Amino acid sequence: ALQAIYTDGDVLARFAAAAPANQRDTVLANLRSLLGVSLQMGGGRFATPYAFVRALKAGGVLAPAAVNPNTVRLLTIHGAKGLEAHSVLLLDTDTPERNAETMGVLVDWPGEATWPEKFVFLANESQPPACAVPTLAAERMERQREELNALYVALTRARHTLVISSIEAYRTAERSWWQRLSALASEVAFDPAIASVSAPATLGSNRAELFYIRELPPGCAEYTNPIPKNETPVCQDGADDDLDSTPARIGKAMHRLLEWGDVASRNLAAAAREFELTSTQGTQAAAMAQRILQGAGAWVWDNSVIGWQGNEVELIYLGQPLRLDRLVQRKDAGHAGEWWVLDYKSGQAPQEELELVAQLCRYRDAVQAIYPNQVVKAAFLTAQGSLIELADAP
Repeated sequence: ALQAIYTDGDVLARFAAAAPANQRDTVLANLRSLLGVSLQMGGGRFATPYAFVRALKAGGVLAPAAVNPNTVRLLTIHGAKGLEAHSVLLLDTDTPERNAETMGVLVDWPGEATWPEKFVFLANESQPPACAVPTLAAERMERQREELNALYVALTRARHTLVISSIEAYRTAERSWWQRLSALASEVAFDPAIASVSAPATLGSNRAELFYIRELPPGCAEYTNPIPKNETPVCQDGADDDLDSTPARIGKAMHRLLEWGDVASRNLAAAAREFELTSTQGTQAAAMAQRILQGAGAWVWDNSVIGWQGNEVELIYLGQPLRLDRLVQRKDAGHAGEWWVLDYKSGQAPQEELELVAQLCRYRDAVQAIYPNQVVKAAFLTAQGSLIELADAP
């Protein structure tokens, strides 16, 4: 039904025409992602419009990230962990310390202890009972340490320029980030000319420019998966058989187990149920996944080697949606900071198939666009346990 609405209403083209140029890729990515989500919820079974809308309202569905060098990303400090940008702006950095909490719980539970040494219902932190004063002092020290940890994360997100800003505080904030950093920074003069540019005029000029969206060739107007993994629409003529064939379902189950990073019996049962596999077929998928997890690319799941990791990472690159099987950043000596784009393949020699190599190169280019000054590598992980790295881009 959604696909029919998109087709009959020419939804993608209409939204693309109405969206500002700097938001167009994100708008189209979200629209395509909506179709993909409709197939993923509950495995696409027992779907009803009511259940679909209710599931979306419940939240937890992540929108794809768009690779756009002109995009401003608004993130919390914790949400920015593992990410970097050329320029980072920290907003409202001169906020006073939070007021003393009321009606809370204070727990003193050392990590090596079997049970808490102290558990206090605290009516007001500003007037603690004598028995809770040392514990409250330790708690406040930990809060200050966490504040400094967050500041460290914020400072290290910028590759070139870090900008701090604040508004005039209504009361003194002696240990605020602004007070710590302002003496070390140089002031930036305010430019009234920039503020005088009106948003409606900017949006209007963007909408007037010429743009193109990709169109399916004749004969492929309908395809089975609105957002297939390889981003290439699949024609109806015989495609259903390929997508639902036993090897295809075994391969999907292998991907699911690798996404979970574990082939335990409960995961194997869940994957076999999701992709309608027999016990023998499920065992085959588990064996393939296990060879990858324990093969030459085993370090991809080693937390002592990996500083950041993500599965089924969605990106938009040159207007096209991409989905990376796995993306990791190394932290071990000699490779620290390297990004690796990994693609799972059940075949023995994916590097000999030009289409697969081109696809993986596109994934690598998309990540390189996000981190232009960092090393980005790409490799196939095969069901035989091999790690096949692509040659460096020319």
